[in-house]
Amino acid sequence: MLEVLQMFLFLFKSKYRRKSTDLLVCVSVLLFAVGSLQQVQSKCVAPEDCGGHGVCVNETCACYDGWQGSQCQFCGGKVRLGTSNGTIHDGFGNYSIGVKCSWLIDAPNASITIHLEEFATECGWDHLYIYDGDSVNSPLLAVFSGLMYSNAYRIRKIPEVVAQSGTALVHFFSDDAYNMSGFNITYRLNACPSNVSGVDCSGNGVCIDGQCTCNGHWTGEACHLEKCPNNCGAHDQRGSCEPENGCKCSPGFKGSDCSQPASNGYWESILPDNYVVGSGSASHGAAVWKDSLYIISGESYNKGKMLYTYDFNGNVWETPHLNDGPHMRYAHSTVLYGDKLFLYGGICGNRGPTSELWAFDINAQSWENITVKAESCNGSILLCGPLKSAGHTATVVANIGNKKADRMVVIFGHSPELGYLNTVQEYYFGTREWHIVKTRGYPVKGGYGHTAAWDYYTGRIYVYGGVVSLNQSAQVLSKHIYAYDPNDRSWTLLTDAPSARFLHTATFISPTLMIVFGGNTHNDTTHNSSAKCYSSDILAYDAICDTWQTMHAPETIQSDLARFGHSASIFEGSLYIYGGFDGQMLSDILKYTPGTCDPLSAQNVCLNTRPGVKCVWDHKNGRCINIKDVPRTQLSSADSVILRCPEMNRSYIGHRIFQDTEICGEMEDCASCVSTTRKCVWCNTVSGWVGSACAYDSCKDSKDLPIFSLDQCPLDAGPMCDKLHTCKACSAQTNYCKWSYESAKCSTYTPPTAGNNQTQTDVMVIDQGQQCPRVCSEYSSCQNCTQEECIWCQNEGRCVDKNAYISSFPYGRCREWTTVSTKCRSSGNEEKSQCSFYLTCAQCRDDPACGWCDDGSRTGLGKCMPGGYAGPTLHTQSLPSSTCPSERWHFTNCPLCQCNGHASCRGNTSECLPCRGYTWGAHCERCVQGYWGSPINGGQCQPCECNGQATQCHPESGKCYCTTKGLGGDHCEKCDAANHYHGDPTNKGFCYYDLTIDYQFTFNLSKKEDRHYTQINFRNSPTKPDIDADFTITCSVLAKMNITVKRGNSKDEKAIYTGHNCSTFRSRFTKSEYNFGTEDNVTLTTFYVYVYDFQPPLWIQISFSQYPKLNLQQFFITFSTCFLLLLLVAAIMWKIKQRYDMYTRRQRLFVEMEQMASRPFSQVLVEVEVKEKVDADNAIHLALERLRSKKDAPSPIALEPCSGNKAAVLSLLVRLPTGGEPYTVRGQSAGLAIASTLVTLGNTRKLSVDQVKIEVKGGATKTSRKSQSQHPDAGCL
Repeated sequence: MLEVLQMFLFLFKSKYRRKSTDLLVCVSVLLFAVGSLQQVQSKCVAPEDCGGHGVCVNETCACYDGWQGSQCQFCGGKVRLGTSNGTIHDGFGNYSIGVKCSWLIDAPNASITIHLEEFATECGWDHLYIYDGDSVNSPLLAVFSGLMYSNAYRIRKIPEVVAQSGTALVHFFSDDAYNMSGFNITYRLNACPSNVSGVDCSGNGVCIDGQCTCNGHWTGEACHLEKCPNNCGAHDQRGSCEPENGCKCSPGFKGSDCSQPASNGYWESILPDNYVVGSGSASHGAAVWKDSLYIISGESYNKGKMLYTYDFNGNVWETPHLNDGPHMRYAHSTVLYGDKLFLYGGICGNRGPTSELWAFDINAQSWENITVKAESCNGSILLCGPLKSAGHTATVVANIGNKKADRMVVIFGHSPELGYLNTVQEYYFGTREWHIVKTRGYPVKGGYGHTAAWDYYTGRIYVYGGVVSLNQSAQVLSKHIYAYDPNDRSWTLLTDAPSARFLHTATFISPTLMIVFGGNTHNDTTHNSSAKCYSSDILAYDAICDTWQTMHAPETIQSDLARFGHSASIFEGSLYIYGGFDGQMLSDILKYTPGTCDPLSAQNVCLNTRPGVKCVWDHKNGRCINIKDVPRTQLSSADSVILRCPEMNRSYIGHRIFQDTEICGEMEDCASCVSTTRKCVWCNTVSGWVGSACAYDSCKDSKDLPIFSLDQCPLDAGPMCDKLHTCKACSAQTNYCKWSYESAKCSTYTPPTAGNNQTQTDVMVIDQGQQCPRVCSEYSSCQNCTQEECIWCQNEGRCVDKNAYISSFPYGRCREWTTVSTKCRSSGNEEKSQCSFYLTCAQCRDDPACGWCDDGSRTGLGKCMPGGYAGPTLHTQSLPSSTCPSERWHFTNCPLCQCNGHASCRGNTSECLPCRGYTWGAHCERCVQGYWGSPINGGQCQPCECNGQATQCHPESGKCYCTTKGLGGDHCEKCDAANHYHGDPTNKGFCYYDLTIDYQFTFNLSKKEDRHYTQINFRNSPTKPDIDADFTITCSVLAKMNITVKRGNSKDEKAIYTGHNCSTFRSRFTKSEYNFGTEDNVTLTTFYVYVYDFQPPLWIQISFSQYPKLNLQQFFITFSTCFLLLLLVAAIMWKIKQRYDMYTRRQRLFVEMEQMASRPFSQVLVEVEVKEKVDADNAIHLALERLRSKKDAPSPIALEPCSGNKAAVLSLLVRLPTGGEPYTVRGQSAGLAIASTLVTLGNTRKLSVDQVKIEVKGGATKTSRKSQSQHPDAGCL
């Protein structure tokens, strides 16, 4: 369970890093709930509780071969199927995680047709393998993964695989993360192909010797295609039906049903006259020379050849016979220059990527391994090439003026040492020089499986898609498209595609219009239904308008469209799609012929239609024309009459502005900001680069300095460093980047100049940046690989990065992988002998590559060896054929008797007789108590060697379970001195815990590792000679106790208490009876306490103390004196505080008076209303009226802020009381006074708001708020 949790956490971080923390919590709760539910439901009552895959015995399901789980609900192990038809499925509901299931269909002298009814697994991680034979060494027919067949969704029209050898091995592996609905497969013998399960020839023909003879209206290998679908569109006069030959289309219409207007572009299937390339390939190289298509190598599951040619005119395949040349590989690049094909990089078998460069001379029909002239590594920003790379692209860029400057531009790729590359490499054909060039512009993030297409019209290379690194542990598919200018070596970010993908194709059939076909679009398991492993999407990118559009292929096309890893080539203006992968290697050819612009008579239709070519509108002549017919000078002129892009509606423009504004705001550096097509501008602040930002169209602050071009941006390597996710790639940029080991990130580094003071820390950063740890690809053993948190592929023997699994095994070559060392099958470098790791037949049978060779003793002894149903593969181990006779070979089952060589079985049953050799168990698979070892498959049990201090030990390692607390070592041979236990445990001696006098100790023996303890010992030597020693002990459970004493140099201990109950015990050892302390460095008395015969868990409290008697008279005198002194000190401090408070108040008053006196003078004009005379009769009435009316808030005549704007002097004009008279009383000059006070300021800009009544129509009034500043015009600031 711990291994599964560890694997799940790894996969969660690497594959599903974008999920929120809430998802992790939900998954954890779900796992706990499922585990609890399984425990509750693990008991069975009736036979049907085991799902028909087992029997219920003693409330537990005993599963049949090939099934596992508490209710036998999951597949598992290996099983042989010998019936003429049957069903293979993973179990009920979703399949189990971390499972291996194998089925061997054994049908000698018969063909086996396997039909996929339903199939949905995790794309790229959970695979179903089908071999044409009885072992994993047989030809591999298919590797299925992802959502392929579910309800009406189908990848292939004929979902079948045929094994001709008479046996077929089907193997399923799932990792420890997501699981899905799984698969349901049926098989039949000697059947004809069909798109319907259980019916030959789709029900439209007769099966004769494995071949379909179709009825009159049907055709195809499975009679699944109508000869005249939709009656050839006869009702629309698109064509007519010829019963023998199918549809005969009218002029202007194409397709099997004449439904595709030729002017819009059309798709068709090419059926070669011969079928030499029956195995197919993916990630191959393709190039057109004259009238031939050259297919170079590729992944074909070891069934293809290095070179194939297809004759376009003759419609035939040819296989040239070549003697020497490169090894088979895939994910390489191929370009044609002159009459030579240049092949670079790629993955060679299980060796990983290579850096080889080969050239094939078409005329001479010979290969040449080219030695390039490359710069040596000197620690500069330029890496030394050519790099070991796979999944890159290569494009030929010709120089019209200088043929020696013609070059091959290699973009991105994946390197085992540097990770995902964002480099651009150049190879010059004339001089054979190789350079890794320095680029500028947008800081791109390179990857694996992208496309790079050259458009001669714009003079740029368009790079789209691919697998890129998200961080050091995860990868993600990219939907970015970049434009690379090979002349000034600059990058520009264009408008993102509608979806992400890799291993697709992108081709410019027409200038400025790039056609994207197929690919793998799976980016997230939780959205598997929308992002599929095998895509049939067709996208068109307009390089002039920077827009994307979706194209559609007809559903009636006879070939299967969904695929990835295919190639695309152009011949005579048409696009040819060859091969690819859709669970099986494909060898078919699809042809797309683009349409024309002439029939498009309306401007809007012309500019919005993509018939495989870029159409523009001639405004002067009012017609739609192909862009290739327009001179580039006329297209780019300001007064051109050619309209290139359609007019966008207002809603689209608004959405685009909003989107561009958001994207521009995310740009964090100048180069990224100005190297896009989003109208971004870099706004440089007046103070410098600090605070600068990217904005859409223009800068918001008029003081900012706008930057529109890349040449105005400063050199900043930070964005480039952020894209590097491996230490070696970061350290290769010595002058710019540094690697942080704490955060595992690459960041910008500026080397100290001569004028700076270079510290030791600076030097250490440089040294550490150049000394990176080993990368995953350098580990050759499973143990080392998994210890470094890399992924180890068991069958390939390869170690790959955590974020490179998909790019390392895109076609399912890795049959089983792990990230935990406990699942490694061997230690050291003997990874190929994986079967010898299994010690039991049950374990051996679970592996599809292994079988069990019984030794013939009928005791269960044997050896796990690589092989198949027919027998072991002895030739791979140079063993004679007599090593394992056929009657002792077991591939899908095990011998009945499995007693591990320690007993025989009773009669013809599987019940073992009494086990020998100190073993026990149903199969004698364990050692008895007091012995340890692995008795599996003849192993021996050894007695525990515990120095007489234990009776049991670990059954596998032999480490003793010491019975006395404080003993240590594998054999209880020493004391645990680190925890204050001392003594000599040899010769049945003891270890004691040294108790300190006058301290109470608590020992808690409740941990799991304490369960074997039955005794603990203590000792103490009282140090004070004139004070009695008190001893107390409390035990939480029943236990016995012995107390002994040793005097002086005596070696013997004298018993004081024996067999006493230690639940609660107290005793005093008097100074008159025992001599305490030391004399001549000799301890006079030592007490020993032995607590034994207990069963953990328990706790023990124990103490030795020597406290003197308390003198009450001296205590009270001391206490009273201290108390009086404390009161005196408190009184003095109170007086001091009073004096200090008075002083601070006086000083504050002085400061206020100074501030009041220093206020500036100003004049304020005040209007004073005449006060009404108040009569005694109406005094009460006026008072009530004033209460009802709202009083105006008094406004200050001056508000003078102090320094810091946190306080101010507020001045008000106050009317003095008049005693009810309308005039001021005598003695007052005006009846007015100015009052001032010191106030605090919350917000000096806050406005006071007065309510003002405003008359509106109809005589009604409404209340409005009028804002008025608190500060008068003549305020003193």
